Amino acid sequence: MSKKQDKVVDYEKRTDTIVGLITIAVVIALSVWLLVSMTIRGSAITIADSAGNNRRGSEQTFSATVNSPKIKDGDKVTWIVNGQVVGEGVYAQGTPLTLNYTPTQLGDNFVTVRVGKYSKSAYMNVLPPVLTVSAPNITVTYGDKLPNFKYDCCGFVDGDCPEMMEYDGICYLCDSNDSELNCSKLNVGVYKLNMQQTCSFKDYEVEYVGGTLTVLPKKISACGDFVKTYDQSNVIENPNLKLAGVEDGDNVTAVCDKLYFDNKNAGVNKTIMLSNVCLEGEDSCNYVLEGTAYGNILPKEIQIDGLTIRDKQYDGTTRAQIERMGTLNGIIDGDSVAIGNLQLSFEQADVGTQQIKLDSISLIGADKDNYFVSGIDVEQATINDTVWNKIFIKNPVIGATK
Repeated sequence: MSKKQDKVVDYEKRTDTIVGLITIAVVIALSVWLLVSMTIRGSAITIADSAGNNRRGSEQTFSATVNSPKIKDGDKVTWIVNGQVVGEGVYAQGTPLTLNYTPTQLGDNFVTVRVGKYSKSAYMNVLPPVLTVSAPNITVTYGDKLPNFKYDCCGFVDGDCPEMMEYDGICYLCDSNDSELNCSKLNVGVYKLNMQQTCSFKDYEVEYVGGTLTVLPKKISACGDFVKTYDQSNVIENPNLKLAGVEDGDNVTAVCDKLYFDNKNAGVNKTIMLSNVCLEGEDSCNYVLEGTAYGNILPKEIQIDGLTIRDKQYDGTTRAQIERMGTLNGIIDGDSVAIGNLQLSFEQADVGTQQIKLDSISLIGADKDNYFVSGIDVEQATINDTVWNKIFIKNPVIGATK
């Protein structure tokens, strides 16, 4: 090959090299321009997703911030989720860009906000909704019929309901040997309520909340003939206690050597304290004794000894006059009781020896209400005849002529 031909070939090679370099430079420039353009456009808007977990059926709030002065008032705002437009508006400076959106699709979701020619996207992972399945907290009294234990479900979204779930909705006592839910003698205590099968429904996360059955002791009362006569004490020795309200077949007895009235004085329907009464028997733990009972303290019977009545002249009445008052017999030492007012009378107004009867009596003193006078030991008295009675009453015709 001649030197002239060699120069032509060399020139062509150099030309190809230059063209290649220019092409590469153009490609690099375009790439840089596109990268810069995308960066500028992307940085013109900042988007933040809502706080907390994103869950299907739960409304989320997304907010965007405009960072570029190139975005002007009146630019169209478009919100897009997974390629579908879910919201539109118009941009105004100073007004936040927000989207309230309720996800319906689980997994990866993409939220894009477009303002004018600028846009920004955010990634959102949507989790299943939480379905809370709760057992009830029930309180009953020992002996009551137990209800059916049903769970409560909350957290359904998108029109779902419990009837669509794959379980019967019933929970059970998980720490009792009683198989009958309606048994009436579940011992006093706190029992756990749980489901016996797994609950499943669609794409929910299921959260179980256990419940409790609380059995309270049954209140019963003590009864009996709580009666005593006043003796300056409020004690009932060796009372015969009976229990009212015990369930049939249960073994419960009341044990007590003494009961106490609220005070020592006579009265009816007086309060009796039961604080020292103990319940015994294999079923006693299921009962609690109510705090009071009622009984009577009767007044003590006393008499008046040594009382005497004056004899009197006939006057046509039964009035009697006390000659000697006498004394009260049966007052307990230390008590303050005396005779206040005493009214007596002859049994008849006729002349002769008569029985004396008690018309009325009242007692005085601090302890007067704890006693009553049942009788009077008093001798008979005499109503004597008079001259007037003999002449004009008994013999009205004396001195008459025949």
